Amino acid sequence: MESRIYDLLYSVPDNADYAVDAADLDAEDIPQNRIDGLMGLLLNGDDCMECFLAAKLLASWGVREGLVALDKYIDNLGAVSGLMTHRLHGYDDTYRCILLALTSYFANMSDKGESVKAREEIYNPISKIIELSNTAPFEISDFFWLVEAKGFFEYIPLLREHLVMIFDRPDVHYWKINDVVKLLLKVDLDFVSAFLKGKGRAIEDFK
Repeated sequence: MESRIYDLLYSVPDNADYAVDAADLDAEDIPQNRIDGLMGLLLNGDDCMECFLAAKLLASWGVREGLVALDKYIDNLGAVSGLMTHRLHGYDDTYRCILLALTSYFANMSDKGESVKAREEIYNPISKIIELSNTAPFEISDFFWLVEAKGFFEYIPLLREHLVMIFDRPDVHYWKINDVVKLLLKVDLDFVSAFLKGKGRAIEDFK
């Protein structure tokens, strides 16, 4: 990877000691020429991995073009499938990384006063990721704060289905089962109580 492209994708200014990585940068620490450079990479780059990383970073910063590109990657990861792997278990974690970018997109758009529009924009891509996680091992709990703290209850039907789909496969979804049960206990108690009872399990098992 060229040093110029590496800097576009990964560099963090010395003064931004609050940021773990480039996705955490505040707007005042993201110069327009860096956004322009990433847009050029996204639109004209010939390396699939670099284009994907540009889309992810742009979306994290609240740039709509990045969001649109990520939505297309969700439908077809193509050459970037397996780009991100779980550090312990080695499974494909690319969709979880996209999910993180989507939640960052909402947070940054909210800071610009566009929370209502951003909420609508992230619904379809997040919904698709939830559905994909019903059969794949990657986790989705990184977006649960939107449901619990922000009241994004439009995801509850999908999370009900998610629990039903994964509950009997603890060998694949163990921690995911615990995470979604804990969330639904806070936002959809009647459903999860009845579901667990039908499975011969108690709420106390998940507290």
